[in-house]
Amino acid sequence: MTPAAAPLEQMTPAQLIDVITDTERQVRALLARQVQATARYAQLMTGRAGGDSATTREIALARQVSPSTGTALVAAATVLVQDMPITLAALAEGLITERAARDVVTATTHVSAADRALIDARMRREYRRPGVGPRYLAGAARALADAADPAAAVERNRRAEGTRRCTVRPGADHMTFFTAVGTPAANLTLLTTLRHAATEQLRADPSDQRSEDQAMYDVLFARVTGTEIVTGSITGQVPVTVELVMDEAALLREGTTSARVWCEGIDGGPIPAQQAREMVLDAAERERTWVRRLYRRPGTDELVAMDAKSRLFPPALARFLRRRDQRCATPWCEAPIRHVDHVTPWSRGGTTSIANGQGLCRSCNYTKDLPGFSTTSDDLGRTTLTTRTGHRYRREPPPVLGHPTLSERRRRDRRRSGSAVP
Repeated sequence: MTPAAAPLEQMTPAQLIDVITDTERQVRALLARQVQATARYAQLMTGRAGGDSATTREIALARQVSPSTGTALVAAATVLVQDMPITLAALAEGLITERAARDVVTATTHVSAADRALIDARMRREYRRPGVGPRYLAGAARALADAADPAAAVERNRRAEGTRRCTVRPGADHMTFFTAVGTPAANLTLLTTLRHAATEQLRADPSDQRSEDQAMYDVLFARVTGTEIVTGSITGQVPVTVELVMDEAALLREGTTSARVWCEGIDGGPIPAQQAREMVLDAAERERTWVRRLYRRPGTDELVAMDAKSRLFPPALARFLRRRDQRCATPWCEAPIRHVDHVTPWSRGGTTSIANGQGLCRSCNYTKDLPGFSTTSDDLGRTTLTTRTGHRYRREPPPVLGHPTLSERRRRDRRRSGSAVP
């Protein structure tokens, strides 16, 4: 038995590192083959019913990623196979990662195919430079592309300004990331302004125990909303609705099941039960508390169904579906829900009901209407998407609180023992 084929338990530390290194090379080689298969599939489906949208959707489903990621994968695979064979060979050889290959492709999207081929040849030396990472390789490719067509580079940067935006995504320890995407000059100005304002506040009050980062966030929140943050809580009159989804026991009986917070349709992720109760009490003191009840089936995390006779989903029913699906109902998409629509269209006899409704993002709302695509569902909201190649992909709504919960018995046992229960 060769050392590489021996059980891991019998290997020395050095042999284990060799296995990890060799496996990484094999993974990259397989990714290169996957890129070639993706490009070949896109080529075969060119001109077929459904067009590029159907192609990118099928690739996304096959790789279990979002539709937007599927679109990027198809575009990158096509460029690598047609215009950048040296970069593809570097991936197959294990010299670079898939991320590096995609970043190099992205850096050269504004140049012609001929210039991209020249850049690909010039990058051969960079791929073999010891110890360099994806950031360096993307920067090198971008510098070569900008030099190859300066005018196109300037125009690309100007167009990129139109993508400026703000987003929120869940983070660790029940926190969230608020991200502002903008030009370097604009974002550096924002950061510098916040830092100066925070520094002035900290200098004005020597007893202030906040860090500079904490003070910067508080300044940002105060200036954007017109309110202030005191001891981590929002004070003042914020003109938005914050929705809190929580277990009845957590609200009324000191339960421990985490709650989930929403604001204007944006999912803020789970928060501890105690923190949720504090939010409710704080809102009650300011006489701004409303309680909307959504009931579950006993012993499950499934919401009780509702029906409507109208062709369009009424607000209450649409809100119900948004809370049930939580994110786009297309498998692996996870984009915010923008539309609540019928699984089986009204024109084909579909009813306006929980069983025939689903929440979808803007892009995926068109997927079920692509030629060769179809969707079915059951009364629990479990959907099956069938593509034009006959492949089926299932999606089941997550628990109503957006995360698994312990049974009441296991919660009692955990409290009694004073230890965590997996």
